Amino acid sequence: MKGKYILTHDLGTSGNKAVLFNLNLDVISQIKVDYPLYYPKPGWAEQNPEDYWDAVKESTHTLIQQNNIDPDEIITLALDCQMNCTVPIDNNGNPLMNCINWLDTRAAPLTRKFSKGIIKISGYGLKNILMFLKITGGAPGFNGKDPISHILWIKENKPEIYEKVYKFLSVKDFVIYKCTKNAITSRDLGHTSWMMNTNPGIFEWSDKILRKFKIDRMKLPEIKKSTELAGELTTEASKELGLKSGIPVFVSSGDLTSSALGSGGILDNILIVCIGTADWVAAHTSKRLIDITHYAGSISSAQENYLCISKQETGAKCLDWTIQQLFRGEKDGFNGSSNEFYSYLDSLVAKSEVGSKNLIFTPWMFGERSPINDPNVRGGFYNLSLEHTRDEVLRSVYEGVAYNIKWALVYIEKLIGKSDEINCIGGGAKSDVWCQILSDILERKIVQMEEPDLAAAKGSAIISMVGLGILNGFSDAVPLIKVKKIFTPNLENKKIYDKLFNEFISIYKRNKQMFKNLNL
Repeated sequence: MKGKYILTHDLGTSGNKAVLFNLNLDVISQIKVDYPLYYPKPGWAEQNPEDYWDAVKESTHTLIQQNNIDPDEIITLALDCQMNCTVPIDNNGNPLMNCINWLDTRAAPLTRKFSKGIIKISGYGLKNILMFLKITGGAPGFNGKDPISHILWIKENKPEIYEKVYKFLSVKDFVIYKCTKNAITSRDLGHTSWMMNTNPGIFEWSDKILRKFKIDRMKLPEIKKSTELAGELTTEASKELGLKSGIPVFVSSGDLTSSALGSGGILDNILIVCIGTADWVAAHTSKRLIDITHYAGSISSAQENYLCISKQETGAKCLDWTIQQLFRGEKDGFNGSSNEFYSYLDSLVAKSEVGSKNLIFTPWMFGERSPINDPNVRGGFYNLSLEHTRDEVLRSVYEGVAYNIKWALVYIEKLIGKSDEINCIGGGAKSDVWCQILSDILERKIVQMEEPDLAAAKGSAIISMVGLGILNGFSDAVPLIKVKKIFTPNLENKKIYDKLFNEFISIYKRNKQMFKNLNL
């Protein structure tokens, strides 16, 4: 096999997806190595950081061997990762504890620090919210899922670990440290830690925020642009990975912001929907926009602008849960062929009645971030009756995720404007049935991108290509990203979906106190 290649690693929640690209952004080969997510206590979600490194090593060796690649033909290593995770390391780069995952809500009680004050705005103390808005353009959530909250929890509950910390890193930054021995993070991850000054031209840790919450700046990594060099692959790391030492490793970005590039929505105001483990609605913009009431607004993008976003905690993860509870036997019968199994699920959904016989599923399976910022909310099936079959329960999950996305879309379009078309990515976007349901409920054309589950990997490859000078800028990548299919709304389904969506958005208001009573 001739030519030069870019090797990307998408360090997600369930595993590492390694993809080999050529310089035309064509996929040569891909492989996924899974690793576990642990729930040691209620509200806790952790992973072993060494699992990330082991998965990167295993997938790198497998791709090289299976494709008979000369390692010298791989010109760079690119990484993206699940965002808002925290890995504390010591001076030798060893993890001091398990990674606190982005799903973890253990720090939620500590977010009372953000709400202190007699006068409150959207639950935040007036002085605190004004400080955060001025410096970061947003604010930490009350669910405790942001790195600032993770660090405060460690400082308060594990002071012996806090004292030993050399750096607090994200998932990709931990692997980059293993590769280069440099502690670097990207602007997007700095932004969503809610400790960075995100005003144009600054993009550095905010001394004011760090002083306010008594966080040691020396324990935070250096912030760089995604296209800047994080370092070169060390001799030690190259031996472990089976790659050539000295190849460049770029700073890259989180999976969300790299996916926004890989979606093709690189230019401003192009709407993007991702149906991944989590789901989100976003568009690139030159402005810092904010809707604090619905926890939507701009974060630093993988480019040198912003990504206006509403992120929701559990999207396709809800389907994973449904499969484990209701379809485990059938899945085992497909002998590991996931494509055939998901096609089977799609066929069941396609045959089910539109609107699932008025069954509504709410996908708030582990708290929610936007448009409701509430760690206590939980999912459920509403209006379930003896008349409903398993197939209708399944369809209601597809539809419920789409209702939630539509709820987020309402507030994003208020910030960036309405669009008739939306680029769709994520593992869920591989499903034609789900894309059609999304089109019907959102009442928009849904542009299903080619290889939508590889958007993050494509974005990482694009960042490296810009960093290497192969592309003059991010916009040069637009022609390299292909569309698979376009779905248009079926107007015959509008009436039923409008009725169910109106009921969907009322469910939270009607049950907010119940969620608080049961889950606080």
